[in-house]
Amino acid sequence: MIQSVLVSGFQPVTDYPLLRFRQERPAIVQETTERALQAVLSASAPEYVINDACLQEIRRLSESSAQEEVRGLSDWKRLWRSIGGKSRRELEHDLHGLIGDYCEDVAGGFNQQVYTFATRVVPPALSLLLTPESPLRLPLHMLQPQKLLELLAERLIVQGPLDHLRTLAQKGTLVCVPTHLSNLDSPVMGYALQASGLPPTTYGAGKNLFTNPVLGFFMRNCGAYRVDRRIRHELYKDVLKTYSQVILERGYHSMFFPGGTRSRSGRVEGRIKLGLLGTSLTATIEGFRRQAGLSRGPAVKPIYIVPVTINQQLVLEAETLIADYLKETGKARFIIEDDESAQWRKVVDFVRSTMTHTGAIVIRFGAPMDVLGHRVTEAGESLGPHGQPVELARYFWVHGKPQALAQRDGEYMQQTGAAIGRAYRRETVLLPTHLLASVLWRRVCQALPGIDLYRRLRQPLDLHVPHAELLSDMERLQNLLRHKRHHLGPRADGTPEQVVEAALAAFGSYHTEPAALRTPSQAVTVGDRQLLYYYQNRIESLGDEQ
Repeated sequence: MIQSVLVSGFQPVTDYPLLRFRQERPAIVQETTERALQAVLSASAPEYVINDACLQEIRRLSESSAQEEVRGLSDWKRLWRSIGGKSRRELEHDLHGLIGDYCEDVAGGFNQQVYTFATRVVPPALSLLLTPESPLRLPLHMLQPQKLLELLAERLIVQGPLDHLRTLAQKGTLVCVPTHLSNLDSPVMGYALQASGLPPTTYGAGKNLFTNPVLGFFMRNCGAYRVDRRIRHELYKDVLKTYSQVILERGYHSMFFPGGTRSRSGRVEGRIKLGLLGTSLTATIEGFRRQAGLSRGPAVKPIYIVPVTINQQLVLEAETLIADYLKETGKARFIIEDDESAQWRKVVDFVRSTMTHTGAIVIRFGAPMDVLGHRVTEAGESLGPHGQPVELARYFWVHGKPQALAQRDGEYMQQTGAAIGRAYRRETVLLPTHLLASVLWRRVCQALPGIDLYRRLRQPLDLHVPHAELLSDMERLQNLLRHKRHHLGPRADGTPEQVVEAALAAFGSYHTEPAALRTPSQAVTVGDRQLLYYYQNRIESLGDEQ
């Protein structure tokens, strides 16, 4: 059953796996180090692994101006020059040290007191920050915390089969896989999990985010682990995957953004990156092997994948993201170093503007699936496409025993990725800014036919859409979306007039130049065409598949 929850109570889950993380952290780091070393040595000679890591790090650090990295450069050069004169035992020792350092740097942390503080204090404080009223009224609001939470509840809405997910969280390990629009997605997901009565998760976050002292403190103590996206060599990737698999096997609920990075175009992710997500499958196979007595270790709980769509009427970094997408289409930068999410004033302006709009953020949890994309019942049973029970272990049998096979498992994960992609399109919630942007972008295309996107964005254009025509276009779009059974969020399911007014109010409340605005004659004119394109992409990317 699909439920809708308003983020108001914030009743924290009192029993969850992360409570034991602090105690288990040394063992997790040690286990990750030993298993990653064993995996690397089974695939290649230590001198080749070290040589590849050295060359790639020397190349990367040579292009850096950071003083700390300049000092690290000399260490990598020294290690690289020594490779030829060392014995295999010495090389394995060096490799063990490298892996151990990476594991220690990656491994997250958890402090119950900090998390409790966050769950009890941050929501009211956030609500206070987000209150769109005069600062002179803030002292009054501070005496009415429940009113603040009710205000937040109107702006951040959680939907989905929440009872089903709470039941599965007691039986197994949840892996939440949200869409990704903004650097604010991780804290938003944290609030959504808490409001839904679901346990907190571990999650990977870009190491650059930890440089902010306040944000870094909470992330380090609330389950986040560090991912340095600047490091490209295979050794580091092997450490990340091994760490992820180890914590999943130990029953830690996790969260991955399988799009890899924020959607720079505004589209719903169609291509799913399966690197870390693939560890849910390898952990499952290891669990079956332990059941069969083929490897040692405690039992591994069933792992359930939960697609989640994060739907925002406004996106903090929209201007930077779409400009970057248009500038480097096909040559995307892996990480954007300087954008709105790094500017506190921009963040505050965005959040305050967001709080003036009902249903500004909708988090929608999708139906859970097993690691192969099958539907899962509340009892944790996998179901095939026609509702028949599925014995998951048999998919991994080789000569009657569960065994990992790289090619087969890669194909399995492609199927799972496709199932997640379908869930994203099915569970996306469309908001007024998406609808108005779609209607106006179609008008732009009609006014500037026969040219490519980049010329369409540059060509001079003075486009005013009469009020009556705009409402007619909006009604047609709403009817089409309803026919295709897409989800229309708060205000987007109202009258065409309500949709237009809500979208214009949102566009005019935050961005430097609105994507659309009202003229004195009550027509609507096109503003920033890049933003218009960005927001309409949310609808354009859904296609017809249900």
